[in-house]
Amino acid sequence: MQGQLIGWAIWFFVIVLSAFTVPYYLLSNVAKVYGAFLYWGIFAIVAIISVGIITSKWRD
Repeated sequence: MQGQLIGWAIWFFVIVLSAFTVPYYLLSNVAKVYGAFLYWGIFAIVAIISVGIITSKWRD
């Protein structure tokens, strides 16, 4: 159980860190802002699905 918690914490750290690094560093040379909005849209879907999985397994 503790290992699974650490795994989810690392997962969320990676996706939150990627929400800043990908649009501002990797997509900084893209002339249009569409690339960043597309990435943030995908990021939001991944984050929502991850939270849904975590809360569905949450038991007292």
